[in-house]
Amino acid sequence: MWHQASLVVNRLTRATRYRVVVLTSSPEDKLKLFGAVTAILLLIGWVYSVPALHTPFDSYGNICVEDERARLDNFAVQLQNQKSDVGYIIVYAGRSSCVDEAKYRGKRAKDWVVKRGVPAERVVVIDGGYRKDIQTVLTLIDKEQPVPPPSSELENSQVSIHKCVDKVFARVLCPNRK
Repeated sequence: MWHQASLVVNRLTRATRYRVVVLTSSPEDKLKLFGAVTAILLLIGWVYSVPALHTPFDSYGNICVEDERARLDNFAVQLQNQKSDVGYIIVYAGRSSCVDEAKYRGKRAKDWVVKRGVPAERVVVIDGGYRKDIQTVLTLIDKEQPVPPPSSELENSQVSIHKCVDKVFARVLCPNRK
């Protein structure tokens, strides 16, 4: 009697499925061959291990405007080079924040990336909630992958929200630069 075993593997670059069919004469041979095929595929890098799907490209806090633009320029270049990716800008307001601060910062960042030549539909802004300090996280994800979930560190009850228009709209200037 012949036994059949199947092994489904994914390539790391795409979710293409391959089926390896192993025909053996006994269950013991099936396990041996199945293990050998798996080991070979592991060696050549075809067995799909779940990578960190949402590894940030970059992140920054309340930095000066020139430094922010430089980071966003790098993000825009990567998006232009990786045509199948979507850029996510996840903005977290700080423990002490202004009304709609994360939305404003996210829009400002997206506008800059779009100004650098990236189509607006490939840049998504997410209000991530609250963290101890203001933080913007830039992530590149293939459009076939799920949207990265925000990881807020603080509950709404732990945050102090102020109505302070001047603070949000003022850009942080870089010290010792002209």
